[in-house]
Amino acid sequence: MFQRISIRNYRGFNDVTVDNLGRINLVAGKNNAGKTALLEAIWLLCGAANPRLVLNSHVVRGGNPTESPSWMAETYWKPFFHGLDTGRCPTVSGCHTSVGDMNLKIAWEKSLKTEISRAGGNGIPEKGRYSLKFTYTDPNAGQIESEARETTNEFKFEQKDDYVPFDSAVLKPGSGDVRDDAIRLGQLRKQKLGDEFLDALRVIEPRLQHAEDNASSGVPMIHVDIGLPELVPLPVMGAGMTHLARVILAVASVRNGVVLVDEIENGLHHSVLPDVWRVVGKAAERFNVQMFATTHSFECVGAAYEALGADGFRLHRLEAAGSMIRRITYEPSDVETALRHDMELR
Repeated sequence: MFQRISIRNYRGFNDVTVDNLGRINLVAGKNNAGKTALLEAIWLLCGAANPRLVLNSHVVRGGNPTESPSWMAETYWKPFFHGLDTGRCPTVSGCHTSVGDMNLKIAWEKSLKTEISRAGGNGIPEKGRYSLKFTYTDPNAGQIESEARETTNEFKFEQKDDYVPFDSAVLKPGSGDVRDDAIRLGQLRKQKLGDEFLDALRVIEPRLQHAEDNASSGVPMIHVDIGLPELVPLPVMGAGMTHLARVILAVASVRNGVVLVDEIENGLHHSVLPDVWRVVGKAAERFNVQMFATTHSFECVGAAYEALGADGFRLHRLEAAGSMIRRITYEPSDVETALRHDMELR
């Protein structure tokens, strides 16, 4: 597990270190305090030198990787750099109990190559293309370099080593795919662990009797039995049920890895949050997974305390201070005191 994460020159982070990490890490803070950016940075580090992550929707906010590369780099890659200063390389580093010291550096470079577009047949060279170069190091892999480069009509990737230190998964509100859900449930059922999935979902729907990966509708998705004449597609059960299912399936699919969840309370009523934290904490321990989750909800923090206890999770708060972001990590005794006096933690 990560013991420490340090981020420099990435999005709103000038220089921030988050230490005293645990198995469950809850990150609070107001809008634009850097919560989502923290998850992004950790995910990039978990991917080592995978250049394709910079086209992933979990990192490229609102971007469409199918659109023209001519504006993707300037519009969506440049904001990776603190203050839009591409001369300052973003770095993400961490100390991990099994991997050791990990470090990822991202550099913005103007391509020395010239691309000639075939469009229109005019043969006019197009210059000014950009690339992101990645340099990753850890004691096991040594140094790995890769590149994501824009060309006239597409992105190109150069990656000689597809090494990753451990598996990771990220969930954002509204993200997810029913096909992936079905595959992950099938893998879990193959390991004879389907009952653990059912037990987790019963905190929201006690009538749940059975869940299976089913393609009867033409698209593989999870169907559940709640006592009706037919099985019901999981998405019909609501956003909260689907969200919890995806969290549990993500945890089960990255054994010994890292799961990152943005707005973990999304779609969930405050009354079920303590039970949600119990099943999430149990799953994280069962599969030896470290979790980083963000929240805007005071109730979510209180529910984590109720379910996991003061020593069962770590609470970190991010605060924007001008152009900087600072981090506060609460000791277990501080969380208890703050909750008792209804102090601002979000």
